[in-house]
Amino acid sequence: MELATTTRTGSGRFTYPAGTTSTLLVNTSGSVMGTDDASVTIGGDSISGWATSGRFCGANNSYRVYFTAKFDRPFASVGTWKNGAVTPNKAEETGGANAKVEVLDTSRSASIEPEDTTVSGPGSGGYVTFANLAGATVNVQVGLSFVSVEGAQANLKAENSGRSFEEVAAAAREAWNARLGQIVVEGGSDADRTTFYTALYHSLIQPNVFSDVDGRYPGFDGRIHQADQGHAMYTNFSGWDIYRSEAQLLATIAPKEMSDVVRSMVAFAEQGGSWDRWTVANDYTGVMNGDPYHIIVSTAYAFGARDFDAQKALLLMVKGATQPTQGYVERPGGEDYQRLGYVPGAGADTLEYASADFSIAQFAKRIGDGETYQAFMKRAQNWQNLYNPGSGHLQPRGADGAFATQYDPADPAGWVEGNGAQYDWMVPHNLRGLITAFGGDQATQSRLDTFFTKLNAGTSEPYAFMGNEPNANAPWVYTYAGAPAKTQAVVRRVMMELYNPRPEGLVGNDDLGQMSSWYVWAALGMYPQVPGRAEMVLHSPLFPKAVLTTGSGKKITVNGHGSGQYVAGLEVDGVKSARAWLSESLISQGATLDFALSPTPTTWGSAPADAPPSFGDGEKPAVSFADPAQVVTPAGSTATATVGLQDLTGAAREWTWTATGVDGITVTPGSGKVSVGAAGKATAQITVTVPPGTTEGRRRIPVTFSSPGVATTPAVLTVLVAQRGSWLIAVNNDGISADGRSTSADFDDFGWSYSTEALAAAGAAPGAAVTFDGFSYTWPAFPAGEPDNAIAAGQTVTVSGTGRLAVLGAASSGNASGTLTITYTDGTTSTASLGFSDWTLSGGRGQLAFGNKIALSTPYRNGSGGQQQQVRAMVFASAPIALAEGKTVASVTLPSAVSGGVLHVFAIAASGQSGR
Repeated sequence: MELATTTRTGSGRFTYPAGTTSTLLVNTSGSVMGTDDASVTIGGDSISGWATSGRFCGANNSYRVYFTAKFDRPFASVGTWKNGAVTPNKAEETGGANAKVEVLDTSRSASIEPEDTTVSGPGSGGYVTFANLAGATVNVQVGLSFVSVEGAQANLKAENSGRSFEEVAAAAREAWNARLGQIVVEGGSDADRTTFYTALYHSLIQPNVFSDVDGRYPGFDGRIHQADQGHAMYTNFSGWDIYRSEAQLLATIAPKEMSDVVRSMVAFAEQGGSWDRWTVANDYTGVMNGDPYHIIVSTAYAFGARDFDAQKALLLMVKGATQPTQGYVERPGGEDYQRLGYVPGAGADTLEYASADFSIAQFAKRIGDGETYQAFMKRAQNWQNLYNPGSGHLQPRGADGAFATQYDPADPAGWVEGNGAQYDWMVPHNLRGLITAFGGDQATQSRLDTFFTKLNAGTSEPYAFMGNEPNANAPWVYTYAGAPAKTQAVVRRVMMELYNPRPEGLVGNDDLGQMSSWYVWAALGMYPQVPGRAEMVLHSPLFPKAVLTTGSGKKITVNGHGSGQYVAGLEVDGVKSARAWLSESLISQGATLDFALSPTPTTWGSAPADAPPSFGDGEKPAVSFADPAQVVTPAGSTATATVGLQDLTGAAREWTWTATGVDGITVTPGSGKVSVGAAGKATAQITVTVPPGTTEGRRRIPVTFSSPGVATTPAVLTVLVAQRGSWLIAVNNDGISADGRSTSADFDDFGWSYSTEALAAAGAAPGAAVTFDGFSYTWPAFPAGEPDNAIAAGQTVTVSGTGRLAVLGAASSGNASGTLTITYTDGTTSTASLGFSDWTLSGGRGQLAFGNKIALSTPYRNGSGGQQQQVRAMVFASAPIALAEGKTVASVTLPSAVSGGVLHVFAIAASGQSGR
């Protein structure tokens, strides 16, 4: 089989072995995510049809694609198949199929003579045979369209009519070589050159042309629209991925096509009423998080792809960032983000929105809208609202302003495809502000040294995860912190250890070319660090020479003189430069860069004046905090904490603070003054007194810092009034969200959560008694955004009862089990195994384990992107555990070590007693 393509068509050449039946199967319902319906029609030498599919990454999107195929010889016989039944001589068939179609053995009627035909089912399709070819070939030309079969036929006629296979293949090869030839590298090893051009090729595969040759395409409103004359519409935008470096590469070498990509995004936003995050065909998927298309539009403009209506784009961008959308939710948690300056519980969303807001600000400034620039630059600094000086990290926080008591930067909770340590660096537009918050250059370098101990640690360790996008920019933070030589070393390590031309040499998921585009920039010795801008941060190039020709014909020539991975010096167009970055004119005007390379580290680019620019307009002067963020205090007792402030601007000030008691709880002292040095911290100690009789629960003590001439900065100290062994102390995971506020919970560390409404419909309303299998449990009734279940970590909770014990819970990331310890009133203990099945039974493919029974079942779960996924989410009851005869249980200690996934507990009950 040989294949070649044009923009909207393909050519195939099939050579069949001599002496065998020459059969071609057309599996119209074979989409991997299932096919809602499909149709095939077979003529004398042609096949046409369509398929309706969707559900990308579990979303509810849908699309229909049409095809027509013209063969160069007539069919000897035809037939169709549907759900296992083969019908010879039938020329039309329809029918869909479930996801992940399996190949089944199909029974045939004895009256029908079997043919040598492979049948896929359930589903539908057709087959054709050719006369015995004795090794000869069959040629086919295939046209595709998202409009109609007639559109596919017109595309085929315009692009592939009367052309031989060799002509199509040669034209495709010529087109690819011309595009790949826009970056010419010389020298280096064969392996490095192969890796480079493979990466460049991957970077150029998507997005894809979506409109027909006549300009027609289906819009986000379901109607057929017409592309502007001379322009094509595009689709398949993995926005969350490609805004980081691929959009920049495409805008640099293909500004015409990138302008059309932006035109397409703008048109889709106008037709559908909001901007998507990950578009497939002409429907929203909402996959991933943030608001990445704003970044792509702004970045494309900065890099020279400007052939689109910028004023309309800005108007729609501002609308999407400030107004609630109907149907598809563009910014989940957006109302909270605008009101609070962050999305409660969702650190990743907050940082993504801040980057998008920065990009809107830059775009507005470029087209002369100063008012929008000022408003969105202030929002761009919302990353400061996540900085907790108490922990020293960017950290998700609650709707009340409080940070979690314990914070583990290796925990993915509140983050997307990464953890807190990896998202610490995702402030690309104001890294100087971030470095100041982290204690300055040396402290930041030390933190990065530890972070890069591992390069691809995954999401459960506090180290780099360079196989994914969230900390793709992290190596260049060194350069902002005065250590560009360390950037050079880390970038080269990543290139050499994680990329190569072998099958394992594409680290992680390429995400439509994003990871490959990272490599392209890295090999060229420059990186587009700041979204919405076109400055380039520099490091050492991989090849002795590389010449990039931009889409506007400008040349960027990069020469590496000498050997080694460190930069000893740089000349830009013959003029020496100590700066570790280049202005936007590099992309717009081109330049020749001559790097002097060294095998050992140098101090080139390390002076503060040579660091790349950061953009701090709108930032707050300081952030306040409470340490610990929560104190646990039984009624009738006291606890101590510190409140404090950290300067973020490098200016010393005196601040006045006040702390106000609530619900009878008092704070001593209630006010005071602290002097904060430049980029320093200052704290004051307070005592919290909880009066006897105070009911259990969380109280929030507001703390406010003020100083003349600057904005006040608030903090929150959480006081958890609870006795030892209280379930309130044990819970540590937000796993249940309201349907309209899905960002408030994250059960599985991937943004998915149970639905409050769906659980209530299943019999588990907040605070309700859930009776199952002879046990009565009390379902959690904690406010949204507060922990509602306990991830087993050795917590001890008070439980009373005799006879038997049972637990309600579920596992995430696979089945999970551990050892439960039961303590009796006489001081003796016993142990029992506790295990739970995965909460979705691995998407419906798994089986119940550990003797679990399904206690609660919901038809969907909520996603952090505001979407609902139609996958069954369950809560299980454990197999009953026999208690020691004649003894009364006093407490239960959850497993401190767990095998498998993550073990969650919602409630515990003993015989004859209401459970927690």
